[in-house]
Amino acid sequence: LSVYLHLGTGLAALVYFRNEVAGILGRGSEGDRELFRFLLIATIVTGAVGFPIFAVVRLTSLYGEALLALTGLALLATGVMQRGRESGGTQEPTRLDLQDGLALGVVQGLSVIPGLSRSGVTTTAFLFKDFSGEQALRLSFLMSIPASFAAVAGLALIEGAPPMDTGILLALAASFISALVSIDLLIKLARRIRFWKLCVVLGLIALVAVIPYLF
Repeated sequence: LSVYLHLGTGLAALVYFRNEVAGILGRGSEGDRELFRFLLIATIVTGAVGFPIFAVVRLTSLYGEALLALTGLALLATGVMQRGRESGGTQEPTRLDLQDGLALGVVQGLSVIPGLSRSGVTTTAFLFKDFSGEQALRLSFLMSIPASFAAVAGLALIEGAPPMDTGILLALAASFISALVSIDLLIKLARRIRFWKLCVVLGLIALVAVIPYLF
């Protein structure tokens, strides 16, 4: 089932960012070529880091929840620091290089740990690089597209693809719709509120997500 849930998320991001994806694949501008190289490197590193963790280590959910809590605290701390700087989310997009692809690939690969949010940790990493809130979310979701499709293929090889039935189709549709709505809401939120407030909101969401696992 998890195979199709990942597929729904990837499809939602692909549909939402379809124009940007077309530009990236066409590699017509220097920005598109830069982003293509970044996504390629990040996806390769994600697989190299993530699949061994998933297939061999099988870390516990508790450990993942602890890391998610740390991610939430890191976002809150970032919000406080940015509030002091009065950045207000006006940063110019930062250029992406080889080191960024390697670093973000590692971060995304670690998100296979149960309970750790892929979008949460990657967005946090981009925020620490001084990207604006909207840019951080956009890049995080773009990273999810190749990663999600690669995860589908990898999970199918490791666990076997479950037979397609009505339940699977409903789960896929629900995953697609919820992801599409979430992407749209977060992007709009990032455009309307100050950068430090976005950090605080995302940090609180991460911490609230941990609460059910404490009891």
